[in-house]
Amino acid sequence: MADDIQFDIKITVPTSVEPAGDMPDKWAAGLVNNAAVINDRRTEKIPDEGTFQAKVAEPSSNKFSPMIDAAFVADSGRNAANIIRAQYKNLAGAFDHWNDKLALAFATVDGVVAKRFVDQVNNSKDNWATAAGQKTLRATGDKIRGTILGQILFWGTGDYKAHQMVNHMEVVGTPYDFCQPGMERAWKAAMMGTLVQGCIQIITADFLAAEIAAMNNNLSGICSRLTGPGIKPWVEIEASTPADSAIGFRWTDPEFKLQMRIVTV
Repeated sequence: MADDIQFDIKITVPTSVEPAGDMPDKWAAGLVNNAAVINDRRTEKIPDEGTFQAKVAEPSSNKFSPMIDAAFVADSGRNAANIIRAQYKNLAGAFDHWNDKLALAFATVDGVVAKRFVDQVNNSKDNWATAAGQKTLRATGDKIRGTILGQILFWGTGDYKAHQMVNHMEVVGTPYDFCQPGMERAWKAAMMGTLVQGCIQIITADFLAAEIAAMNNNLSGICSRLTGPGIKPWVEIEASTPADSAIGFRWTDPEFKLQMRIVTV
């Protein structure tokens, strides 16, 4: 039997998606209205210096350590161990400064709970809108104008809603459920977070080829683990042909696209 292309989708990631008119206000209101809760949870989660060291300083130092080449020696003569130890000491001793700054931000002033925090949030609405429009919303879209990368989740599970989705999309074929029986929800959950985070990371890295390749490998891996019978094996998108199942991001200046192709045997 000849290979059959069930669908081949290309979604163009827009260069910017301006937040809908009320989104910055809703973002700010969500933080402002929960300021007291945010502060209470902060103090419950990290109530003292010992907890701060265990939950902040040590994990941060553990993540920082591999970034320093074991053979590195600075001009001052400090080696890798000296640098890692100093970084940890600086963090471990920062609890009082960290706690005092947050306590000041969430203090009640002139009868207003967390007044400095509230003022800072309200003053940051424009910055939030700009950042969201340049990164997150390019991947997610919104409820008003529709999802963007998330459209693939409906096409790849044969969901009838897929026919309603044509946002920034070129498509050949029809929706097709490629997943193992009963694994559609797991695939959607794993893919959505990876797609959004991957898109943001690639944009932040200025479309670096290595970043794109690493993210595409993650996407292919998720699909491979949950693929049902009768689907051709997944091939890296840049190395694929029209006869291969493939998924991944492509950057051809000035266009940034997500492509997914399902081929059955």
